[in-house]
Amino acid sequence: MKIFVRTISIVLGLIVTGLAFVFFSPIYNLYVVRSGSMAPAINTSDVVITGPVSAAGSIKPGVIVTYELGIELVTHRVVSINGDTLITKGDANEDPDSNPVRLSQVKGSYLFKIPYVGYFTSFVRTRVGWFLAIIVPAIALAGFIVKDIVKEVLNNEKHNKAILKTHKTVNLTKRTDPLKAILIDSLYGYSFPEMKVVDGKMKQKMTKSTKH
Repeated sequence: MKIFVRTISIVLGLIVTGLAFVFFSPIYNLYVVRSGSMAPAINTSDVVITGPVSAAGSIKPGVIVTYELGIELVTHRVVSINGDTLITKGDANEDPDSNPVRLSQVKGSYLFKIPYVGYFTSFVRTRVGWFLAIIVPAIALAGFIVKDIVKEVLNNEKHNKAILKTHKTVNLTKRTDPLKAILIDSLYGYSFPEMKVVDGKMKQKMTKSTKH
């Protein structure tokens, strides 16, 4: 689950970064398509990315351009060129556009599209869409992060209790069973004890080993 959350976060981060770059760039732009005049190449609610005309080479027949027409923006294909005047046409339309396009009207050359993202952007603009698309995922992601933190804290506490219990067991064994303590101490980083007999009883001197 942790890997899945991190992967989703990275992918979303890259997408948001890329779209932010295009949005704020002075030479690249993105537009939501509002009609089907360029279907099937470009469909309604696709997001088209455009770049400077020089990035796609000189404008020639077959190139898709985005141009200003009054207060609107139109993305159509160039079918012919007469000097600095372009004749454009939507792929789904039978006839060319009635208004010739001057080169000064061209805002950019089509680079690629992101299918159907426009539906998502339109949905997010609604109150319910904002809640479902932004708030709920944010709460879910925060929940996963908090869960991981709590789990890590509980594991550390459990580990510390286990260590404390082990130390108590070792100390008790040393007092009640010196021979058994030899094995336990060796497992927990002690060197084998020096044994000697005093007054008929076996005594031990423990020395802590040093780990490098």
